[in-house]
Order: sequence, then C-alpha cells, then structure tokens
Amino acid sequence: MISRTSKKNALISDLVFLRKGRGLTTDRLFVASTVEEACGGPQPAEVIRERLVSAIYALSDVESRDALLAAYGLLPLTEGLPTLAARRRAYGEVAKRGPDTLADREDAAIKELALTLLTAYYAGSPVPALPIPHGGYLMDYLVITTIYRDRMFSEHQQRRRITSLVDGAAAFKYASSNVSGSARTVLLDPRGCTVETEYLPGGSVHTLRFPSLMRGDVHEFGFRELLEHSEADDDAPLSDFAGQSFETPTLVYGQEVVFLGDKPSVIWAYHNLSRVERPGTPLKNEVLQFGNSDSLRKEFRQLYGGLFSGIAWQWNSD
Repeated sequence: MISRTSKKNALISDLVFLRKGRGLTTDRLFVASTVEEACGGPQPAEVIRERLVSAIYALSDVESRDALLAAYGLLPLTEGLPTLAARRRAYGEVAKRGPDTLADREDAAIKELALTLLTAYYAGSPVPALPIPHGGYLMDYLVITTIYRDRMFSEHQQRRRITSLVDGAAAFKYASSNVSGSARTVLLDPRGCTVETEYLPGGSVHTLRFPSLMRGDVHEFGFRELLEHSEADDDAPLSDFAGQSFETPTLVYGQEVVFLGDKPSVIWAYHNLSRVERPGTPLKNEVLQFGNSDSLRKEFRQLYGGLFSGIAWQWNSD
C-alpha cells in the first residue's frame, strides 16, 4: 500500500510539473496522474481543471495563492504566456517581488495545495468528500442583486447555476429569514423553475422544482424575492445586511447592493461567519467604498459548511 506521505510527495511533484512550460493547461493534466486521482479519478480534463482551481482558491495564504495562480497562468496578466519565467516576470511587476521570492511563495502554496487535495476539504471537491445537502448539488455560481430604497429593503434578484452530483435531482430548497425585519417572502418571475412556498415560524422555505437532472447535468434558474407585506409603516433600521448561508458547496458568490436614496455611512464585506457572528463589524472585516454609482459589489469564493457571507452596513442616525 502506498503511504500517505508517498502520495503527498508524488502529488507535489506533479503540481510542480504543471507550473513549468505552458502552465496549467487541460492537455497537460493527463500527464499528472496523481492530480487526476486526487480530483476524483478519470474525468474530463475540464472537470479536473475546475476542481484543481477550486482547491487553489481555498488556500489560506493569499500571497502564496496568488503567486501560484500567476505561475500556473490562471491570472489574466499571466494567461497564455509560454514560460514560467515570463509569467513570474509579469506578476512580479505587479506584486513588486523578485522571481526568487515568488518561487518560494509558489512552493509553499504547492505544499498546502497537496494537503488540500488529499483531504478534499474545498467547495469543488469530488463526491463523497463533502456532505451533499439539498438533493446533491454543487453551486457553480450564485449572483444576487439586492435593492434598498430609502433605507428599506425592496427586493432580491437571484441567478444560480447548479451542477447535479446525483441522478434524479429535481428540486432545490431556498430558505429566507430576517429580511429587513420580516421572515415572510414571496418569489416572483421564476426562470428555469417552478416555486412552492411554505411559511414556518422561523421563516419562508421555497422549494424550486425543475426537470429531473442526471449526474453532471448543469441547470440555471433565477427569481425575484420580495417581502409578503408592505413596509410603509415600518421603521428603517440603523443597520442591515444582505447575505447568504452556504449549506450547498458554492464556488462563486457575487453580492451586489443597490441603494436608491440614502447611502450608508459605513459598509463592509463579511466572509464565512457563524450565525451568531453575522454580520460582524467593520473593524474586523473588509470596509468597502462607493465609487461613482449607487451600488457596491463583492465576490466571494469557496463557500460551504453552513457559514454566512455577504455585505453589511450602517446608516447615520439622523
């Protein structure tokens, strides 16, 4: 039997190989047999590549992670460059680091990446490495636009794309609660699904149904979400948030918030917080700044484990 240490060393060797030459291209993945095995065994090269990229984005050290993405040719400024030296040069000019420093960061990232792949603790890991809730899906992306008008919640607009990890998946459950002080919501304009709603003491549970999917099938759907009752007589809160919990492993979550009328005085992004921590404070999270528009957008990656991510804000008390 091959020991875990030997597997790790062989995997590191293949990950180093993929850094050379043209970088991480789908045709070179077939030569890296240990990477294919760690990503779930024989699969289309595109699936292996997606899982490997997902694991890279799960790395905890951002500087090392970005250096490795650049070395593999996975950043826009290094994509398509024919040699590792050229990719390091291009990224080094932006990161203001020399090739030796970048090489050290890449090596550290490769060692962490090997452990990540062997433990399979990342959103895009192959089944059954992670629990598969909600009928067995991987969320490729979730994009939400949340609209506030005069400090009050108006609506969510959602788009989702899922990959079925089981045969016969036909429904996806979406629960909502505590939306601007109310737990009862309605879904309108469903696209790619039909909607069944159940109201419970703790919130609304919306069952989204679509044609039965087979393992590997991809399906896109979307809807608008509004409060069931009018908020005309409600008091606007001094703080609020727009966010999601992620029981379903999700690769990319984009949250946009549009403020029509008053804009918050402080706004921040929070990532992977528990329910009791959500939405955190601006002191412990990333503070965001408005540009020339009435909206802000933040993208998150690698979401799972039932943790919460999103955007939160505070208004001035007039």
